[in-house]
Amino acid sequence: MTDSKSIGKITATEKNPTSCTELRFWVHRDVVIRPFDIVRVNHIGRGSSRSHTYALVQELLYKTDSAGDLANYVSSDFGELNAQPQNERLGTTVAEAEVLYNDQDIEMPVRDGALVDWADADGIREALGLKALRRPIPAGYLQMSNGEEIPVEFEADYLIGPEGAHLNIAGISGLATKTSYAMFLLNSLQQRLSKNVSIVVFNVKGTDLLALDEPNQNLGDRDRSGWRKCGLEPSPFQNVTYLYPFRNDDACGFTCSHIDRERHERQRNAGTAFNYYYDVEAAKRKLAFLFSDIDDPNGTMESIAHQLHESQAESWDSLRREVRDRTDKGKPGDIPVVSWRKFNRLLRTRTEHDLFSEKAATKADAKRQRATADAMRRLQPGQVLVIDLEPLPDYLQAFVFGDVIQTILGIKLGDEEDTDPRKLGTVVVFADELNKYAPRTSRGNDKTLTQGLLEVTERGRSLGLVLFGAEQFRSGVHDRVLGNCSTNVFGRTSPVEIAKCPDYSHFPATQKSALSRLSQGELLLQHAVFKTSLIKVRFPRSSYHQPRV
Repeated sequence: MTDSKSIGKITATEKNPTSCTELRFWVHRDVVIRPFDIVRVNHIGRGSSRSHTYALVQELLYKTDSAGDLANYVSSDFGELNAQPQNERLGTTVAEAEVLYNDQDIEMPVRDGALVDWADADGIREALGLKALRRPIPAGYLQMSNGEEIPVEFEADYLIGPEGAHLNIAGISGLATKTSYAMFLLNSLQQRLSKNVSIVVFNVKGTDLLALDEPNQNLGDRDRSGWRKCGLEPSPFQNVTYLYPFRNDDACGFTCSHIDRERHERQRNAGTAFNYYYDVEAAKRKLAFLFSDIDDPNGTMESIAHQLHESQAESWDSLRREVRDRTDKGKPGDIPVVSWRKFNRLLRTRTEHDLFSEKAATKADAKRQRATADAMRRLQPGQVLVIDLEPLPDYLQAFVFGDVIQTILGIKLGDEEDTDPRKLGTVVVFADELNKYAPRTSRGNDKTLTQGLLEVTERGRSLGLVLFGAEQFRSGVHDRVLGNCSTNVFGRTSPVEIAKCPDYSHFPATQKSALSRLSQGELLLQHAVFKTSLIKVRFPRSSYHQPRV
């Protein structure tokens, strides 16, 4: 009589032998199993003890003794749908699985007829490499077909450094998965490593991320249970500050944002809401980011921006006059007058926004202005800084994003004399729509915004600056940015994108198929310490309030 946990036996044939990396087993007729389940196989051991090999199911096939499709057709009275087959076919389900681990480090192929069992929680965690984690960060939980649920963690040393760093999330819009998972993971970091990690979040869509410190009142018991399965509390973010674009209008609280007035007023009264702005002194060293979307193959726009670093202008009007004066013919210089004229046009139109203002001499408290550089210097471990970009046009979003990244990078490199780099802790920056800031195809702007992100992803793990990026199409993001991510997350993806993006080419057919059918709250994870390329997890609903416009 077999063990109640047994679900089948290994089958090794002449044409399909088992190997050190793959095995196949037939499944008992009463067992329901699916891809991404993990099983345990009885195997030879050292001495008198037996070992166990763990494997991840990748494909399921149903095989019969029929010689072909035509034989099945004939046995049903030549295609009669209601006819009883003349010959009852012998058949069984065969599972193909990837070998993960052997508990005695035996790498011999498993033998024909070996019993296959459901793996228990401890065995699964050992097989995936989760038991040896030094600083585990909850990443979701596995759901096995037998009802077992196992928490899954990332190793912090490979998620936020120093061994590896950076995370990328790809998937189609509309399933509330990419941003929700990023925020779940950031909440995990705050709950587990609040003394070491500070967080910067860019809000680029609606108002979803403008109430991170408010609890989700619609969170049900099942959702709360999901958080506790992961070893976390279903609580909102703590110690959150909000930065909104400045608007010189008292009627809207000097804020350019789609946040509702009542919520904004509560944040102001709590001292957690400020309006960011750029005076000319702060912005003139970051002007290159203002033109990051402009095709500049010869680098003249960037050269002009660098020349203006040394400008003595004390106001935006004086800077514009200085640039306008360079458009006159006959002015000496290496840069053609026509380039100065183009720069002049763009500078005038792109700095018309109230974001480009001088610090108010009056009503300073009411306007609650705060420079982005000052906000970065105030950042400390345990804090979350939300920067609202959503109301701004794309070129201003890129400007603010580039400025913030460069400011943090400068602090980490010790360029800011008044700020200790250690004071910020490890800074994790979350940016959605990453393809806008680091596109795969260059438009002549790699020396500005994209180059800054490349520096972050290539040097950030040792500096303590980590990028969590998300995008709809992974194929649209710069290869080197993706290549430096130690952790990758895949949400539901269209078949067209799977076929187009080379990063999916090495996925087995079953996993490609799974990518196009993932439901809300399901993801495939790839992490440096996992002993398999992809695992399928679920994660709970967001624990913070998500206001709608």
